[in-house]
Amino acid sequence: MLARVASALLLVSTAACVSDGARNPDESKRAQLVATNVQLANGYLQRGQLEFAKEKLDKALAIDSDDSQANNMMAVLQWRFKDYAAAEEHFRRAVAEDKKNAEAQNNFGAFLCERNRVDEAETWFRKAVANPLYKTPAAAYENAALCFYKEKSYAKAEGNFREALAIDTRLPNSLYYMARITYDSGRTLASRGFLQRYFQAAQDTPQVLLLAVRVERALKNKNEEASYALRLRGKFPTSPEAQQLSESKDGKTG
Repeated sequence: MLARVASALLLVSTAACVSDGARNPDESKRAQLVATNVQLANGYLQRGQLEFAKEKLDKALAIDSDDSQANNMMAVLQWRFKDYAAAEEHFRRAVAEDKKNAEAQNNFGAFLCERNRVDEAETWFRKAVANPLYKTPAAAYENAALCFYKEKSYAKAEGNFREALAIDTRLPNSLYYMARITYDSGRTLASRGFLQRYFQAAQDTPQVLLLAVRVERALKNKNEEASYALRLRGKFPTSPEAQQLSESKDGKTG
């Protein structure tokens, strides 16, 4: 269930593109045009209409090639297109032009993590969470944690998941992975606690239910084990996890 780190991407806050009062009328008009095109591109990107998004971002960057938010979104778009060189170029321009653009820093970190450049990724995640104006620092902590988990740096992953959960106690990914980490390290009661919090915050998945079965089995709680097994087979009868449950009663989560 290792989520693609980019799943935590935060697209740009287009309000940040709007001009301030210090600009002259021409600059203000240009800034507003950039903001409008970025806002439209954001909508297209979220709906998966990538070519329309690119058209609007091309217009925004034709007006101001250094705009941080437009470059951030273009980087995300090029990432979607798997043009990694172009994505990195736009990310670097985004973070260089506005050193307070924590959304771009978080996105750049997620991109670098996916490219297996973990040390560089950590640097940008840290820059994002250090910004007191960043509205969603939990996302950057969770992205960093997922990055470390992917690299099997479980202690660092746990530290970042805990930071994320200290900000937002109901993050499903963080709760699930904390349940996995604690189970795999023999802290079974702690794992149960994270799973209970997960079930209060999010919907059942086959992966979470299989982990819950194994946790209750380790705790020798046959009633709860049977209950979770029934939920897994009832809700996801054709899932690989239901098949694993039928084939074996031991082993760790995959």
